[in-house]
Amino acid sequence: MAIFHYTVKIVGRSKGKSVISASAYLNGDVMKNKETGRISYYTSKKEVVYTSLMMCENAPPEWQIVPEENIKRFQKSVRYKKSADKEAALEKFKITFQKQRLWNEVLKIEKNADAQFGRSFEFALPKEWNRQEQIQYTTDYIQKTFVDRGMCADWSIHDKGDGNPHVHLLLTMRPFNPDHSWGKKEVKDWDFVRDKNGNIVIDESHPNWWQDKKNPDRHGIRIPVLDENGIQKIGARNRLQWKRVLTDATGWNNPKNCELWRSEWAKVCNEHLSLHNQVDHRSYEKQGKLQIPTIHEGADARKIEQKFLVGQEIKGSWKVAENQIIKQQNTLLQKILDTFGKVSGALSLWKERLNDIRRKPGNYTLNGVHDWANRRTADLNDRNDSGNAEPGHPTLSYAGTESEIAKIKQRVIRAAQHFAKYRGTAFQDGRTENEDRTFGKRKSAMAEIGTESEQRKQFIAETEHRIAELEQQIRKGRDIDERIQRIKERRTVGRTSALDRGDTRRTGTERPAYRGTEDAAQRISDLEREIKQREQSREYSSIKERLEAGRQSIADREREAAKRKRHDRGMSR
Repeated sequence: MAIFHYTVKIVGRSKGKSVISASAYLNGDVMKNKETGRISYYTSKKEVVYTSLMMCENAPPEWQIVPEENIKRFQKSVRYKKSADKEAALEKFKITFQKQRLWNEVLKIEKNADAQFGRSFEFALPKEWNRQEQIQYTTDYIQKTFVDRGMCADWSIHDKGDGNPHVHLLLTMRPFNPDHSWGKKEVKDWDFVRDKNGNIVIDESHPNWWQDKKNPDRHGIRIPVLDENGIQKIGARNRLQWKRVLTDATGWNNPKNCELWRSEWAKVCNEHLSLHNQVDHRSYEKQGKLQIPTIHEGADARKIEQKFLVGQEIKGSWKVAENQIIKQQNTLLQKILDTFGKVSGALSLWKERLNDIRRKPGNYTLNGVHDWANRRTADLNDRNDSGNAEPGHPTLSYAGTESEIAKIKQRVIRAAQHFAKYRGTAFQDGRTENEDRTFGKRKSAMAEIGTESEQRKQFIAETEHRIAELEQQIRKGRDIDERIQRIKERRTVGRTSALDRGDTRRTGTERPAYRGTEDAAQRISDLEREIKQREQSREYSSIKERLEAGRQSIADREREAAKRKRHDRGMSR
């Protein structure tokens, strides 16, 4: 299958981006003069293999003219002199000059802080087309779909050689008047009373009836603006206030256009692709398929997954993991469908066999010579529509058929129950369900860690109590050792201790030996070794770290989910 994806977004100040960044992504590096505010950019990205600018019919023709002074200045530049194909370099310079002239004019006319500059598109090119076909078919599509309707198109083809050629397209949102001046994107008009079908109610006898003198086609019943007491408000000049609405002057902002533009590109692709490589712009749900759609991974997610596989990252990409789960679910779903297909085929065969069984014996022969014309039917030969014998005729019974039919019914019931259990998760929003599944796994892991922590609290308390006892024993042992050392010193020098009244006037050889002298040092070393072992077994600190890491991971995932939902709501507008 050919690769097919299609994205649309609005480029403007309200989205945190400007036409400068969009043009940079399409064509290369962009520079903006801080003093004059003018845009200048040139093609520098390696993946840009083709770039073009297509102006609509009412656009000012002088915008496409490149002054001779600029051409001569470019011919003196190092880039032109070092280029292998000077004609191609000059042509690219002219296109670049026209592009920056167009978007500089857009910046001049769009002065609001939340102005929308353009509409950005991205759609894939089939790998089966060569470069000339890609350029030709894309040009025809953009000309027919956008330029003929009054838009100016700035587009480029990106191809890194990784099997994903695609088009980046930037369109103007403001139309042109017949006199080559900029038009209005929205028109402010009266809000008229409409019926259930959305048509303007026509009643010239109504007191709020209004008709434009210059344009009689503009007429209708205006809706008054009321205050809290139900009285119509009056403006600053003592004029009655009426409700007004903003209407799209071009119809380009209608959300239904996105589906229309996608279908048009799918038609272009299918006209120049073989039957087994046809594409479909519709979702699986609209196509009637049961498969779960995968989510878009992107180059960054694949790089993270590769680093994770080689051990350079602690965890892999959740997008790749979600797609693997979706692929497994689709494989299981396909097996279920195959099973239903086999059951359906078996039922068809058994239906034919039952039709044969319901016929009278003797109305057919092995060689088919004496077969009746109504063979394989159940409505004749003394049989009604249900296959039962008519009144007064015997009913045939064939042993074994009922048990086989019951087995088939049981297989169908089990398959239906299994499929219904799976269907409960297959028809939900894939991304939301996958995110919930990821959160569930992490929460279950957190619960296991918490349980383990609770189980080890008693062990930790016992360990701390044992450590305190050992420390107390060590202190006692050290006191004993110090006393022994003092006794040895007194024996060595032959002195008597003023504190030891019982040993007065005794020499060192006459003093009795202390009973714990021999194993005191060994006892102290054993106690110290046991303390070290107890300290190593204290894992409560590592458990706390794991709990904190798990909580931080869940918080990060929830922030990412909320950010993605806000982004999706912005894309849907």
